[in-house]
Amino acid sequence: MGNWSLGSVASAVMDLVPDVPTAISGTRLLEIADRKRQFVEEFTGTTIGSNTIGIKHQDIITNLSAAATLKSMLMTGIDAEEVRLGDLTVRKGIGGNVTQGIKQFEEEAMQQLKLLGRKVTTYQAYYG
Repeated sequence: MGNWSLGSVASAVMDLVPDVPTAISGTRLLEIADRKRQFVEEFTGTTIGSNTIGIKHQDIITNLSAAATLKSMLMTGIDAEEVRLGDLTVRKGIGGNVTQGIKQFEEEAMQQLKLLGRKVTTYQAYYG
């Protein structure tokens, strides 16, 4: 698996979150993925290009984008039939809750980000 683009992230999100409406898919989904790419970039202190998303960042950006997509769907009053995150499947209806899917995507991504760590820069002040 090589580098991904924002389009690859959007495609992976569409696989995870069925029934994404056309109002969110396309350009809007690419914007969501780009914002999450920037968030991961700022969190880790590394440069992640929109066409050079490496393997260690792909799942994180995808999970954050999926959560943001679900939030956007809920805000526009559209509910998904089913959401998948690995072995976890959340279905609409009795015992199912899309907000649980959002939480799972976000928690998974943040755990992965914490494993990557942050780039820490220290400075020493010189008093003359």
